[in-house]
Amino acid sequence: MIDSLIRFLLGTLVEMVLTRTGRGLWGLVGLRPHDLISMFSGMIFWGAVFLFVYSKTHG
Repeated sequence: MIDSLIRFLLGTLVEMVLTRTGRGLWGLVGLRPHDLISMFSGMIFWGAVFLFVYSKTHG
């Protein structure tokens, strides 16, 4: 019961934050890639944002 709830919450979080961000980025150039590519694109984007904010606050 708890395990399935955690999986559901993590899946929803990944879909909302990573995959939608990747779709939005690819949508800017008019493409609609597979969900896996959208998820990795979202991870790269948020990683770059994190590094930028980290460098500005600690640099």
